[in-house]
Amino acid sequence: MRKILNLLRGRRARLENELDRELRYHFDRRVDDLRAEGRSDDEARKQAAIEMGGIEQVEEDVRETWTWRWLEDAARDARYAARSLARSPGFTATAVASLAIGIGASSALFSLLDQVLLRLLPVKQPERLVLIDWKGNSLSDNRGSYNLMSYPICRDLQKQDRFFEGVFCRSAQTVNLATAAGERPEPVAAEIVSGSYFPVLGVVPARGRLLQEEDDGEPGAHPVVVLSHAYWLEAFGGAPDVVGRKVLVNNFAMTVLGVAGARFRGIDVGEVPALWIPAAMKRQATPGWDQLLERRAQWMQVLGRLRPGVAAAEAQAGLQPWFKSMLDEDTRREGFPQVTAEQRAAFLASTLAVTPAPQGHSPLRRRMDEPLQVLMAGTLLLLLLASLNVASLFLARGAARGREIRTRLALGASRRRITSLMLADSLWIALLGGALGLVVAPLVSRALLSFLPTDAGAMALSSRVDARVFAFAFVVSVLTGVLCGLAPAWRAARVPLIDWLRERTGATGGVRLRKTLVVGQLAFTLVLLVGAGLFVQTLRRLVLQGPGFSTSGMVTFDLNPVRAGYEAADASRAIRSALAEIRSLPEVESASVAGLNLLSGGSWNNPMTIQADRRFVTGRMVLMGAVSPGFFRTLGTAVIAGRDFDEHDAGPFSEDGGARAAVVNESFARRYFGSASPLGQRIGFGDRPDVKTDIEIVGVVRDFAYRNLREQSEQAFFPFAGDSPGVMFYVRVRGTPAAALTSIRTAVGRVDPTLPLSSLRTMDEAVDRSLNTERMLATLSGGFAGVALLLSVVGLYGVMAFVVTSRTQEIGIRMALGATRRSAVWLVVADAVAMIAAGTAIALPCLWAVRRLVEAQLFGVQALDAPTIAAASFVLALVALAAAMLPAWRAASVSPTEALRFD
Repeated sequence: MRKILNLLRGRRARLENELDRELRYHFDRRVDDLRAEGRSDDEARKQAAIEMGGIEQVEEDVRETWTWRWLEDAARDARYAARSLARSPGFTATAVASLAIGIGASSALFSLLDQVLLRLLPVKQPERLVLIDWKGNSLSDNRGSYNLMSYPICRDLQKQDRFFEGVFCRSAQTVNLATAAGERPEPVAAEIVSGSYFPVLGVVPARGRLLQEEDDGEPGAHPVVVLSHAYWLEAFGGAPDVVGRKVLVNNFAMTVLGVAGARFRGIDVGEVPALWIPAAMKRQATPGWDQLLERRAQWMQVLGRLRPGVAAAEAQAGLQPWFKSMLDEDTRREGFPQVTAEQRAAFLASTLAVTPAPQGHSPLRRRMDEPLQVLMAGTLLLLLLASLNVASLFLARGAARGREIRTRLALGASRRRITSLMLADSLWIALLGGALGLVVAPLVSRALLSFLPTDAGAMALSSRVDARVFAFAFVVSVLTGVLCGLAPAWRAARVPLIDWLRERTGATGGVRLRKTLVVGQLAFTLVLLVGAGLFVQTLRRLVLQGPGFSTSGMVTFDLNPVRAGYEAADASRAIRSALAEIRSLPEVESASVAGLNLLSGGSWNNPMTIQADRRFVTGRMVLMGAVSPGFFRTLGTAVIAGRDFDEHDAGPFSEDGGARAAVVNESFARRYFGSASPLGQRIGFGDRPDVKTDIEIVGVVRDFAYRNLREQSEQAFFPFAGDSPGVMFYVRVRGTPAAALTSIRTAVGRVDPTLPLSSLRTMDEAVDRSLNTERMLATLSGGFAGVALLLSVVGLYGVMAFVVTSRTQEIGIRMALGATRRSAVWLVVADAVAMIAAGTAIALPCLWAVRRLVEAQLFGVQALDAPTIAAASFVLALVALAAAMLPAWRAASVSPTEALRFD
């Protein structure tokens, strides 16, 4: 590098010498010609200099064409700008801090958005991965989130090698895992996968080997697992001899085959599995639910790797003939359900969708997509606002540097050179702001992750600054620096030199440009204020609405004896014993069990057949749940018609599982029975013609939240028969719930010390968790709006102070001629009122343009809610006028004599 620099310096010196000799030669020749015409020596030299335009100017023009000249000028400008900014520490600190807030917040949001929405899987050629999904009526029982297919259909798709190099399927589950015999098992995330999972993805092991096709053959014959790298380090301390060890999965011994590579964390960004289990071991991984080979059981996502040169659309079109043939063949298979002609036609009309899936499959991505986009838009608005604020500061700084700029222009500096010098200032500020923003970004990221529960993706996401976040911050800093420097650079290049020399630039166009920037700030601030108001109202309305039952003094937890190795009958007895132990506690007021986890986002849902005056099917899915007698009393929600379940509806925790009674909610009764009473009417599970409607509606309960606080849905509840592999306990305690948690653990431990309790929390915590997204939007948008308001007020105050300073003599003359102090104040405040009005006028169409981005996140309020817009406008106007009043009142307080002497 030093040799290259020395060569460049030597080349530059030679070019300078040659240029000087060449120009001097032409200058001297022209002087000689003029002397020959009879001119004196002085006149000849003066005329030659005029004709050439000045030797220094010509040399400057020639240097502009030299290679690396722009780089040398940039380095010179950067050094000068650094010295200049160092002499103005107050200005530099203010500008850097303003940009650091915007760049830090946007970098933090980008980090989260990148991990959740943008980043590709760390596997071989992820751009060739696709998701294969069933579109239409599959006539199946679904268990899982979405994009579900059955394991046999996955195997069928693996034979479609015309389009795919390979196909695999997977399902996210929770298992109880103990790393050694005698250890207490803990619930961990796991993936049940086909044997093609790792080969298709191209994952390499860190230890041992990974699952292969031969590990996914005969059901129950392959008790092997692969550990994730993170779990290997956490649970085994990175033991090198982990391969071959036995672990207990739901109390079933399995052998560790290997450890996946450190970079591979599964295909779901929201959850890092502790281990991978072959699909052949489904019965052991999901005890009590074994439908591995059932074509009507959809529980896995199916993904494939396209062959080189095959597009997703081409594969989708090419698969349809095979899929149609498969559907037709399926209708002739033994066990095909009895359906109506319409249902059969809908089944046969089903299609396969093949969509790119380079980022894998993630419920977290689906849930956080729109909220993250809303927050990212808010941070970019905040960054733009901060940039306008800094641009206004640079305009003021440019006015203060008028003498320097006039001198440079007078000495022959080009407009481009002046622009370059000013851009160097703004780039320094932006890069320093970006560096400080990268320090702030992890703090903001951790604050964002705190809004996500650890079982909803927060543990799988990182707050650290990686290379992608660094690159984003650098690009944003450069763009911000250019944006901040454009206004002062444009202003310096636009004003004629004669105006600079007459010092007439400060009070006209410069002020108008700064006012324009402030108007933009006010407009963006109003957009952020309205957004914050809408999200705060959404959170407030949901909190006030509540779940429809009293959460005070209630505790809930999950108990799954089957995952602990219990047989179904023994699991039923264990649940019954645990419930009896908990009810016997003196601090427990009531307790019950249910096969539903309220406010978790999940549900058991199904269409239902109703037999009333006529037989008909519900128009949409009904949310259902199996609950024990006393569940509604424990919840504190009233049965408003009929009765609650009793011990005779279905023998408590009986083994036959036959439901004979149902309790529906108000929404169900109102939608399907109108003003008539639903009591005594008959219903049945499903929408097929052979559904038996032998369940009697015995009660109606008030509406309460099931999946989340937003949803008002039809619900039907049935007596809990005890045949579920796991249940949720709902316990209402006397006193504080926190004090009862230890007693509850002890009570369950008396039944079986090895039974793990999971998801143990108060119901208040469950409500808070269900509002995490709304709380994140309200908190962060409120913070952004507060910072934006502060920046706008500072910008407005700066402009008004400058205006007052430039109009002090005018104010003094007006007051000397009899103007009142009030009229002098209004003279200044009127400018602020005009800017506020202009900002509001610009903000309104902006609000209309972004309404669709936010309306899906709102509840009980419209995106263009007039009271919210009016309140935000009032707050902005009030604070902005207060900022404008300070310099206006100070100017009006100056005596006319002092004002007239002002220079």
